[in-house]
Amino acid sequence: MKSRFIVGVTLATLLALTGCGSDDVKPKAGSDRKAVEAYVAALNERDANALLKLDGARGPGVERDAQKAIDEKGGRGLEVEGIRIDYDLGPDTGSALITAKDSKGADYRERLTITRDGKQWHLVILPVSPPHDSSKTPAGTTVPSGAVDASKSASG
Repeated sequence: MKSRFIVGVTLATLLALTGCGSDDVKPKAGSDRKAVEAYVAALNERDANALLKLDGARGPGVERDAQKAIDEKGGRGLEVEGIRIDYDLGPDTGSALITAKDSKGADYRERLTITRDGKQWHLVILPVSPPHDSSKTPAGTTVPSGAVDASKSASG
């Protein structure tokens, strides 16, 4: 999950450096917050498909990652106490801090990266699963046969 967050923050930083000026328009309040509220509802309902829609992630293992997120954080009966969204990386990327209490009264806090693609808000929820291709042979560390070893030919 940390790698997905780091990717999101890195991308947001690059976008902020390349095109976000002082004339950028702030996002409309509401749709970003609704995405965060939908995230909490998906956790409470243990709905992995809803997480997939909110995250917008694609690729191998995404469904497994969504189910893992539900298994780890879902079904707690979260009651939101506050949602704070900061757009410190531009109008299309920010962070959402969720504060809540679960059904047992325990405090719950989570920070998510939120991004806008056109008019659609997405939350960076799922970890990025690196593709695993076991058909490739790992690189060797020995000198290929017939090659000149530079450490032995430097004698002259």
